Amino acid sequence: MLDQGNVDGRREPPNPMSHFGTAGAPEIHRNVACDLADVATEVAPSLAGSVVEVGRLQPGEEGEWDRFVTSARSGTYCHLSGWKVATEQILRRPSFDLVARSEGRIVGVLPLSLIRNRMFGACLVSRPLAVYGGICADTENAYQALLGAGSDLAHRLGVKYLEFRNRTDLFPSSLPSRDLYVTFTQDLTPGPDNLMKALPRDTRYMIRKSQKAGLAWTEDLKMEEFYDLYARNVHRLGTPVFSKSLFSCLRSTFPEQCRLFGVRKGKTAIAGVLCFYFNKEVIPYYSGSLAEYHNDCPNNFMYWNLMVQSWREGFESFDFGRSKRGTGSCKFKSSWNMQLSDLPYRYELIHTNEVPQMSPVDSKFRLAVSIWKWLPLPLTKVVGPRLIRHIPSI
Repeated sequence: MLDQGNVDGRREPPNPMSHFGTAGAPEIHRNVACDLADVATEVAPSLAGSVVEVGRLQPGEEGEWDRFVTSARSGTYCHLSGWKVATEQILRRPSFDLVARSEGRIVGVLPLSLIRNRMFGACLVSRPLAVYGGICADTENAYQALLGAGSDLAHRLGVKYLEFRNRTDLFPSSLPSRDLYVTFTQDLTPGPDNLMKALPRDTRYMIRKSQKAGLAWTEDLKMEEFYDLYARNVHRLGTPVFSKSLFSCLRSTFPEQCRLFGVRKGKTAIAGVLCFYFNKEVIPYYSGSLAEYHNDCPNNFMYWNLMVQSWREGFESFDFGRSKRGTGSCKFKSSWNMQLSDLPYRYELIHTNEVPQMSPVDSKFRLAVSIWKWLPLPLTKVVGPRLIRHIPSI
């Protein structure tokens, strides 16, 4: 077991009784301190190279944050500051977004949100709702400074653990991880003809079958239609549904980077997908389809059309997103012959000795998943949003 007071060779954690200030945080945490000036002055000078100072993201600095994320090699759409709006307004979770600066310039960011409930305890997550996250930094100097500041904050808040949802490991780390998630990506630059040829035979057959089923690709899908498709989809999987306000919030927060597409058969919406766009990449993020139209292969139709349209619009990469190993989603994505990459989520264990096991595929949740599948769909739309915001793994 790692020595939790000296992970990665950092100094011993500060006195947990010292205080941070949280002006503007939700009511439940107004008494928790957040002034990180002492963290910056203690951590940064011990690192080789230029001095790096770490502090809280201040109102009005979101544009500078996003410009850094967009230009950084480790930046993802999940690092954008807009996700803070959704986590605070919809999940009601306070944010502790950390910024590393050197000579006045941003050199790294770490978005963090606090999740606290009686059943699972408290944790810091970078970031809820996002499949990627963790530290986005230009240099190892900035990376280590943010790692130290995040650790200090986790100790002072008294959480069980700190979760970094890394897309990749920027630098070697001894923090424990869990081999659970993978992600899939596809280079779109070869164009539709070559992409089709590279697909496995069964996948090509499913696409061609869907093209003969009378399906239509549409950009006029209404939010109400999409939400019903999504709610039905997660209900079949046995997981709580988000509120419709989450998707409305994301579309209003990212007006130029979030679009909604769908598939119709006649006038019936049978599949839908909410996508994000970031640095020449398209990311289908939330989706759903009607099980009764399974034989028409609407998902194959939807994702193929999204790839073709994205290529025509000049996008160069297709990020099929995160899936848990061994699930139906992972099997479906694997059938597209995309590049598969492990997601090295890392955990700093503060007041626990084990990496959290919070996935619905874990055996301890089987009964809850089975019960949820049997609940009436309308009831899940009422109860689900109230329940899911307390689950750390979302």
